[in-house]
Formats: sequence, C-alpha cells, structure tokens
Amino acid sequence: MAQEMILIPKEKPVVENLNSYYLDTSKLIEHYQGELAAGAVRFQSQVSEAVLFFDEQSIVSGFLEDRNQRIHGKDAIKRILEMAGKNNFAVSVYSILPERLYFWANLPRSKVIYKDLASEFTDLDGLIGKMEAEKFTGYIDVEVKGDRGGLLFIYKGEVIGGSSADGAGNVDRSVQYRQNLISRSKEHGGKFTVSRVLLDEKKSADLAQTAEKKTADGRKPDWQRQAESLDTADDISPERVMEMLAVMLSSLESVLKSNRKVRGDFETMLNRKFVEKVDQYEFLDPFAAEFKYSGGKVEFFGTADNMELVSAIAECVTEIAESQSMLGQLHRKLDGWRRQFANEIIAFDVNL
Repeated sequence: MAQEMILIPKEKPVVENLNSYYLDTSKLIEHYQGELAAGAVRFQSQVSEAVLFFDEQSIVSGFLEDRNQRIHGKDAIKRILEMAGKNNFAVSVYSILPERLYFWANLPRSKVIYKDLASEFTDLDGLIGKMEAEKFTGYIDVEVKGDRGGLLFIYKGEVIGGSSADGAGNVDRSVQYRQNLISRSKEHGGKFTVSRVLLDEKKSADLAQTAEKKTADGRKPDWQRQAESLDTADDISPERVMEMLAVMLSSLESVLKSNRKVRGDFETMLNRKFVEKVDQYEFLDPFAAEFKYSGGKVEFFGTADNMELVSAIAECVTEIAESQSMLGQLHRKLDGWRRQFANEIIAFDVNL
C-alpha cells in the first residue's frame, strides 16, 4: 500500500494552495529552508502528485507519481523542479520534525522484512508490541479481508501515526485509529507485511542538533515549538484542553446565534449531534453527562484520552457548522483561537 501513495505527515500547512505556475520553486524552498529546519513541499494536480523533502541546506529527496511514471530520489527532484513552473500545481509547505525527515523521505526505499504474516498465526497487537520493544523504524502494512486496511508507522519503537487504505495519504495520529485497525484485523482476518525504513542516523542526529541550536532572541522559533508539541499531546494539561474546547464551542455558538435563520437552542443542537456520535464516542452520550458544555464553559468527567476527546469535539463542531452552511464564518471566527492554541491545535491535529 505504501508504494501506491505519497505520504507526508500533513499537519496544518505552513502555507497552502499556492499556484506553482507563478512560483519560483527553488526560491520558495530556499525561503523555507531559512524558516524551517526540515519540511516538505507538496505539488498536486488532477493527473500527478509530487513532493520535495528539504533540510536547511539541501533538497534531500523527491517523489513523483503520475499516470505514466513513479520516480524517487535525485531523478525525481530534477523532474519536479522542471515541471513545477510549467504546470498548474497546487503547492503546500509542511514542517516536519527534523529527526524524522529521513523517515518520511525514505519511505519509498523501504525493505520488506516480514511478508504476508497471516492473522491466524500473528496477532497484530502483539506484532506492534514486538516492533516497539525492538525500537523498530518502519511500518506495518495491514490488509484486512473484505475491509479497508491501513498502515502503521513506527519510528524507533514509537507508533507515530497511521494511514488508511482509502488512498488519501493523510496521517492519523489518534489512538483510536490504531485500535480500530487491530479490531478489524481480528474480526475479519488479514495479512501483515513489515517493512524497514533505512535511516542515515548521523544525518538525522545532526539535523536534530542543528534545530535545537536554532533560536531567536533566546526563544525557540514557532515552527520548532509547534513541531515539538506533536510529541507532547499527552503532556498538555487537562485545564488547557478544556480551555481550548470551550473557546472552540463558544465560537461556534456565537457564529450560529449571529444567523437569524438558525433556529433552536445551541446546547440542544450540540446534544443532538452528540447523540449521533455515541456509537463512535461513548463519552459524548448526553445522558451519561461525561462531557458538558454550558455558558461558554466545559467539563469532562470521563476517561477518554485528550486526543480522542479533542478529535470528537472538533468533528462535531465541523459537522454542525457545515450543516448550517457556516463553516467559512466559523473559520474566520476562530482566527484568534488558532493563534492562542497554535501548539495544541497541531499536537491534536485539529483541522479547523
């Protein structure tokens, strides 16, 4: 599956939806080499897709895929740079944790070490545990019979995300994704293939060390603070999480109340949405009252982890805004919220 898509750890882009036809790609990368310690530039069109991975000093790798070819490495870099100014690509730039740059850049060069392990003889949960204990770097390709499979990415023994077999190429960092993949493999059966991603440990260490030294007036730059927060979602205080959710929900309430066409009490509308989501998120059940919102404040008495809670509430907020055709207004209303909770938003992979 990994060989059928381009994968980037797509957090909130540093910049997105630029048109390559009007860009000097080399200068764009040069600019962000000064802003970011490591990153990726993604090019997308209806017929092709490409990515260039870069550190502070150079473009370290590239990957190009269209209807006729799939190219990786130096050849891909040259071809992408040639194509970018001649074609209308949508261009986005992403920040990547410096020490993990070579993990993502080297995915297409991975090597299979265990192939087609049958679920009848291999438990996926146990296999993940084995890879964690061995400090393995690579990914597990999970095929599920009659159902969507997926990938689990592991970096030095830590599961750093997954990607669905739907082909979208998004990286899902939630615990729920991992558990759902394990459950479906047990229920339906399937096969697991384990591939190792080969890293240049010295380059990765040097890049991480350089990033640590890069400061502005004694303070870590925004990109580094945001990237580091990706690893510390569990360390964010419950009070900070509640504050973030409260502002998110009160912003939605304010937007809806500003529209005279929207009828009904906001808390009632929110609870109805919670009822729709109970099968997926039990802690949203209004009758159990584990999660409460009222008067701009939230309370949570459940046991779900922060990642799952934030994901659930963000999903509800998005769907309510979309149902009232007010997602654009909500996005504008949340501008200050995004600045206030920038680290948390990236840590929890919130797309609002």
